[in-house]
Amino acid sequence: MTMRIPHSAAPAGAPPRPVGVRLEPGERILWQGRPLASALRRHLLKGRWLAAYFALLLGWKLALIVSLRGLRPQEVFDTAVLLAQGVALMGILAFLAWALARSTTYTVTTLRIVIRHGIALQGTVDIPLRALRSVAVRVHPDGTGDVALTVRDGGGVGLSKLWPHVRGLSLSAPVPMLRGLPDAAVLGTQLARRLDGPAPALSEQDVRPLASPRATAA
Repeated sequence: MTMRIPHSAAPAGAPPRPVGVRLEPGERILWQGRPLASALRRHLLKGRWLAAYFALLLGWKLALIVSLRGLRPQEVFDTAVLLAQGVALMGILAFLAWALARSTTYTVTTLRIVIRHGIALQGTVDIPLRALRSVAVRVHPDGTGDVALTVRDGGGVGLSKLWPHVRGLSLSAPVPMLRGLPDAAVLGTQLARRLDGPAPALSEQDVRPLASPRATAA
């Protein structure tokens, strides 16, 4: 499902109102979005791998019943417990992915990138555009992707403040990552374009393909 962030108070053609971001004087919001819950479930929480693991266990259990043990009450009970555990885990992963997506907002302004996240307690991480050293994009087969932001000198951002919006588990130099975006390739290209010049900030023309901010959630 695609949901546009409401900004009805803004006149036609005006920059959209920020959601969860307090802008500095002269700062403008250029793009804002959320990760897809389905992408977080598949790629961050490894939902498909866990589903395959439980399917393998269930298949092995059924093979033992058919070939060796027979359909005994205890075997039926054990199989039902294993199936219930798998279904429960998939449900927990789906809920966690939904909660992560719903509580996360990525914002690109003319001066910085803001990661606002936190299921129980909301926190905000600001990454000045002038601190970006490189931008890398990873696109998954399902069309969603992640944008990794390498920051000069680590940017003073700790792993605990970023997780799970971070690449890897490096404590010394964590790499912020915008996860599960349906338009990751476009966003990554526009951010990388900024690195080619000395300008300290993006312009609205630089991100014209992203001029209509949106938040996406499964």
